[in-house]
Amino acid sequence: MNELISHAKGRGEAYALLANCFHLPDEGLIQALNELPESDSELYSVLANAVEIRDVDSLRIDYSKLFVGPYKLLAPPYGSVYLEGTSAVMGRSTVDVLARYKVEGVAVRLKEAPDHIAIELEFMFFLISKEIEGLRDSDLGSAEAYQKKQKDFLEVHLGKWIPQFTEKVETLAQTQFYKDLARSTRDFVLGDLRRANTGD
Repeated sequence: MNELISHAKGRGEAYALLANCFHLPDEGLIQALNELPESDSELYSVLANAVEIRDVDSLRIDYSKLFVGPYKLLAPPYGSVYLEGTSAVMGRSTVDVLARYKVEGVAVRLKEAPDHIAIELEFMFFLISKEIEGLRDSDLGSAEAYQKKQKDFLEVHLGKWIPQFTEKVETLAQTQFYKDLARSTRDFVLGDLRRANTGD
């Protein structure tokens, strides 16, 4: 049981870290990346090394060009853009994401659409946290139900659009940090989806 909890905790922390990286960068992000614990995790290693760029202004400029605008977003960070082939947000897939949040009692307080990359990554962290609660309470039924919800969310939403999104980021980013972040995010999310499908 402790091994299951430890593994789930590691996955949850990785999703939380990635979510943090897709918010507007500030000194807090740089500090968090500089303080990453030594780990065998390729994700932690890549992001810790990527933060050699300590110029927050450069990261903020790149972030804005990629994800904010003002005119054209180079890499729209919204699932509906990729799932529905439209530049409009709040499509059917967005409504479905929001419904999943509501079922879990999760309120989106950011000024972003519910299918923003950071919010979807944070939702995975939430679902894993609920799985861990079930494991700690020896409620295997609850833990398994939340494992299924994670798998379903990855298959229907996050894991489905992450390849197109991260390809845009990796191609169009000006800073090495966002290129590395895109590749690391894709590898981690798709790896987690494979793990869910194989039951490892």
